[in-house]
Amino acid sequence: MPRVALFLDFENFYTTLKRRSVGRGGPFGASPHLDFEQLVAYIEENYGTLNPEDFIAVANFTHYNPQIGGLNRVARVIDAQSFLSRSARQRRFGRGKGKRFVIRDFADMRLAFEVGQHVATRPADIYMLGSGDEAFTAIGRTLQEMGFPVVFLVADPESEAVDHNIRAEFDLLDFAVTQRAPEPEPEPAEEAPSPAAAAADVQTLVSALRREFSTAIPVALIEALLGPAQATEQLRKAQGEGLIDLWESPARVPCVSLQSERLFGKVQIMESRGDLVEAARVLQAVQRIAAQAPTGADRVYWRRALRDTLGLSNRQAKALLQRLLHLGVLRDGHMKHPRITLDVVRGWLKDQGPK
Repeated sequence: MPRVALFLDFENFYTTLKRRSVGRGGPFGASPHLDFEQLVAYIEENYGTLNPEDFIAVANFTHYNPQIGGLNRVARVIDAQSFLSRSARQRRFGRGKGKRFVIRDFADMRLAFEVGQHVATRPADIYMLGSGDEAFTAIGRTLQEMGFPVVFLVADPESEAVDHNIRAEFDLLDFAVTQRAPEPEPEPAEEAPSPAAAAADVQTLVSALRREFSTAIPVALIEALLGPAQATEQLRKAQGEGLIDLWESPARVPCVSLQSERLFGKVQIMESRGDLVEAARVLQAVQRIAAQAPTGADRVYWRRALRDTLGLSNRQAKALLQRLLHLGVLRDGHMKHPRITLDVVRGWLKDQGPK
C-alpha cells in the first residue's frame, strides 16, 4: 500500500475547528471532540498506510493537551515553544519588558522544516498538510513539483481561514468526514391519516393560516408544511369534497382558500404577501430537496442542493443553510427530515436575515 505522511499545524487546526463548531453550529459542539484514531483509520482506508513516525503534529503544547483525541498515540508530537527567552526579550525590548513575546509563524516554520527533513530522509508516496494557512501553499506546490500527490486536511472547508489558492490547486479532505457521526435518534413514526381526516386537516390548516397571516395562502406553503406528496393528495381530496378552492393570484401565484370564504358564490381573488410567498417558495424547495436527498445527506449536500434548486450563489446558499439550521428546519443527523411548522414560518417572517 502507498505510504502517507501527515503534517498537522495543531493550533491552527484546533482553533478553526472550534470556530466552526461555535460560529456555525458545527458537528463537534462548543468544545470540539477530535478522534485522531478515527482520522488515521479513515486515511488508511482511503489513501494508504499512516505510521506514527509519519504523522507529525506541531504546536505550542503548553497551551494544548497532546492527549486530545489520542493524538499522542498516533503521531509524533513536537512541542514548538514559540516564546523568546527572557534574555532575548531584554536584548530586543530592554529591561523591564517582562511580557512574553511570541515569535510569529513559529509552528509553521517548524512544520516546514519537518516536511523538508521527511522528504530528504524517508519520502512517502502521498503528503497531507493539516492546515489551511496560506504559508503552506508554497510547500504544497514544491511537493507537487517533486512528483508527490498532495492533499490538504482542513478543519473547515468553508472557512475564510483556508487560503483560496489551496482551494483552487489542491484536493481537500474535510476532517468532519473522517469522524464517525453519532447515531441519530429515530424519527417518531406517524400514522397516515384517513382520506376524510386528511381533507378536514387541510381545511383546518388553511383556516389557521388565513387567521394568522390575513392574506392569500400560497399552495407552496401547504406543500412546505405537509410535504409534496401528502399536500397534493390532501388538497385534491379537500377540493373534491367541496372544502377548498384552488386558484391563481393576479401575480400568478397558486393559492388556496376555503369555499366558505366565497362571496356570492365566487372565489375572492387577491394577492398574497410577498414575504409569505418567498418563505413558501424556499420552504417548499426544502421539502422537495429532502424527498430526493440520500440517507447520509450532510451540510455540503444541502448547500449545493439549495444553490442549484433556488439559483443562488455559493455565498447565498451558505447563508440560507445557516438560517435553516438556526430555525431548526434542518438538524445534523436528521438532514433528510426537515421540520417545517407554523412556528417556523412565523420565525422566518420575523427574522428576515440573509437571503
